[in-house]
Amino acid sequence: MTSLTLMVDQPIQIALEYQQSTMIAVTTNSPYIDHFLRKVKMSQSIHTWINYAHDLKVFFTTLGLPLERIDRQSCLSFMEDQDRAGLSSLTINRRLAAVSSLFTELNLLDPVRFPHNPVAPLQRNRETRKRSRSLYRRQPDRVPDIIAEDSLQAFFAVLPTWRDRTLILLMWISCLRISEAVAIRFEDIECSHRSLHIRHGKGNLERIVYMDRYTFAALNKYLDEERGSLYPEIDEIFVAFKGQARGRPLSVNALQHAIDYYAAKVGLSLHAHLFRHTGITQLVLQGMSESAIRKLVGHRHADSLLPYLHLSDTYVATEFEKAQAVFSPTTLLQLPPPGGNR
Repeated sequence: MTSLTLMVDQPIQIALEYQQSTMIAVTTNSPYIDHFLRKVKMSQSIHTWINYAHDLKVFFTTLGLPLERIDRQSCLSFMEDQDRAGLSSLTINRRLAAVSSLFTELNLLDPVRFPHNPVAPLQRNRETRKRSRSLYRRQPDRVPDIIAEDSLQAFFAVLPTWRDRTLILLMWISCLRISEAVAIRFEDIECSHRSLHIRHGKGNLERIVYMDRYTFAALNKYLDEERGSLYPEIDEIFVAFKGQARGRPLSVNALQHAIDYYAAKVGLSLHAHLFRHTGITQLVLQGMSESAIRKLVGHRHADSLLPYLHLSDTYVATEFEKAQAVFSPTTLLQLPPPGGNR
């Protein structure tokens, strides 16, 4: 077992190792950070491990400080640097969250050496909790953007392959995250139910998702006409057909670059998550139950759909009318029924 001996006054160095565009290992010169990343890898999803490793690398590379010298002032300096670089509040907060999680774990490991969390000071008394003590930047309530129907039509018109069409449909109609879509393997498909087994969702949450008949048809066209018998040793469904990555599983970056390229051809600015946002919004507006939507899309919390409900006043009006259908105040108030004579 590695000894947790701090390397005092030595700036933190983090190296990420990639194989076929996928991060497979992290090496650092700090046993404390090694411990933290091992803990994340074992207890959370592989995507969280990758994101934390990347965000911590950015943080420590930017500051060039030893672990024991990270304090509130240095975190503020990091925020200022990221702001000057044009990073959004969402990205800055996400990177601060990785640092905060690190120091929360360090406090559990060695509370004497790491008594404080520089990002979000530990609250010992819930009654005195004050959000203003954290460094997270305030953000307006996020209302997810959606893609207009005419924009979707224009975008699909320029997609040249059934592979790309299928991936977009999976992110839109089946509401997959981009990392979930590219990771699908042959063994994950259940044809009789048009279902997919998502093994490594956010928070390491497994779930079953479904394809509509159009997505399923597009998938079969891709497998029959493009993938065929190529690359039988590759378990992933979606592979690259060009460039140095030819024959390898398609990466998240490659798919996002493709989205950027084809969106630009029709004068659009799109990113992968917009398709998922659009799909979830459509399910909400069509009246699918919130519990079923959360199970389908991999949301744990009951309030996770609130941003989507805020998108449409029409939705609120419709739900209000449905709720009032069980009441009949006409007799109580001695009023004529709707449409009756006054």
